[in-house]
Amino acid sequence: MNFIELLKKLEMRLGYHQIPLNPSARGLKDLFEGSPLHHELIVRLAHAVFSHNRCRLLTDPVSRHPTFEAFAPLRTQVLQARNTDVDVYRLMDELCVALEKAFGTGRAAAVPLPRKSAEIIALDVVRRQRRLKTWA
Repeated sequence: MNFIELLKKLEMRLGYHQIPLNPSARGLKDLFEGSPLHHELIVRLAHAVFSHNRCRLLTDPVSRHPTFEAFAPLRTQVLQARNTDVDVYRLMDELCVALEKAFGTGRAAAVPLPRKSAEIIALDVVRRQRRLKTWA
């Protein structure tokens, strides 16, 4: 598979709003037709995959190992950042699954992604303890 084919698979899996590919792109500068929803992240990912696979053209081949080597530091940086929102967090998980499926390993479908559980705070206890005092 080549670089542009990989991005087309990602676009099909994640949607045009995440990866709006330009069908007449000739290079990295005109790769996107519009602005991706998470523009900086997707542009950085495309550049990292392109350079780690030592591509010169959009039609140069890409392989699994260099692609994941390019993706791993970006994923770590985004997931450990304090200002990462839920949408970007989910996008990173979806990108992992999409890359696995694009390279045809099949493990993404077999192993579900772990979900972090939230702390549940019982509000009933707090409501019962709080009493409004009136001066009337």
